[in-house]
Amino acid sequence: MRENPQHRYWLGLHLLPDFGIVKLSRLLAHFESPEALWRETDAAMLRLPLPKKMLSSFCAARRKIDLQREMDKVAAAGASLLTQDDDAYPALLRRLDDRPLLLYVRGQLMADDDMCLGVVGTRKASKSGWDAANELAQELARHGITIVSGLAHGIDAAAHRGALAAGGRTIAVMGAGINIIYPRENRDIAEEIMQNGAIISELPVGSPPLRTNFTQRNRIISGLSHGVLVAEAPERSGALNTADHALAQGRDVFAVPHSYHSVNGRGCNRLIQDGAMLVMDARDILEALNITFQAAQAQQRAEQIQPADETESAILAQLDIEPIHVDEIVRETQLPAATVSGTLALLELKGLVESAGAMQYCRARNRNLQRPRQ
Repeated sequence: MRENPQHRYWLGLHLLPDFGIVKLSRLLAHFESPEALWRETDAAMLRLPLPKKMLSSFCAARRKIDLQREMDKVAAAGASLLTQDDDAYPALLRRLDDRPLLLYVRGQLMADDDMCLGVVGTRKASKSGWDAANELAQELARHGITIVSGLAHGIDAAAHRGALAAGGRTIAVMGAGINIIYPRENRDIAEEIMQNGAIISELPVGSPPLRTNFTQRNRIISGLSHGVLVAEAPERSGALNTADHALAQGRDVFAVPHSYHSVNGRGCNRLIQDGAMLVMDARDILEALNITFQAAQAQQRAEQIQPADETESAILAQLDIEPIHVDEIVRETQLPAATVSGTLALLELKGLVESAGAMQYCRARNRNLQRPRQ
């Protein structure tokens, strides 16, 4: 990942105690960049039209942080930084109100990781639960889906191993600092993940694997994903917390059914009873997410089509996998509305753009996985 000169200042803001995304957004609204905020004098800070207690706390906490020392810690951990200001910051995660200000990354996040599915469950997996997570992850990975989980024992490990066995990509979201592989027994999986995906964490380097950290990181697993699959879970389980986050974020929730006698599967059965989609095989998930498998030739043809001029390029630059309204494209490009509408129609004919209805558009997926037009 390309280093951003602003990263050290984002890191400093991230390390301020008791300053989350809401407070920092209020501060950043008064500055052109994190660097400008960080370098502002205490006297000027205290003149901002914000609560004086908050401003005083910011100034006091800032003085205690050595930016170069903190950047050296990140480098020593073999990690890079990814901030909400970076293009590579995951699009789905960016839309969350409680998104991480900053992610520590070992490995690499790629554009193909825009289609993720969270796979979670109990650490004390039964053989049938482990097999279900592993086999489903393998099949989904073969269809180009990036598997997201938490590197824990049991279902998490089964899901990561399934994706890796299929030659697919997988992301592990840590409940500890990026330099602390937990549990230690999964270090071999972690090494493979870093070669075929990424390990990420929002926690500062050296943070221990505390229970509260895992509850907090669950929102990232679901936040990265279009849906969450619970492969096996008792009625009291961190996996159900991830499912709750998914529901709150508007994601799909899937669950593998289990025997009446399975204590470890009662959480899944309860989810199904409450409306989660029952999963018999990977096709259930692919169909529910409205995903179709396309021929490699069609993908190659789409990738060969390029923007014809600067207008097309400017409009494409505003589009991502999530739909945006035509009016927003007009505002950002400063092009006439008629030009934008006409160009979008041409781009749709070329297969570079998809209409999402209600005058909203998104980029077409030039890969083997694609959501059909509505």
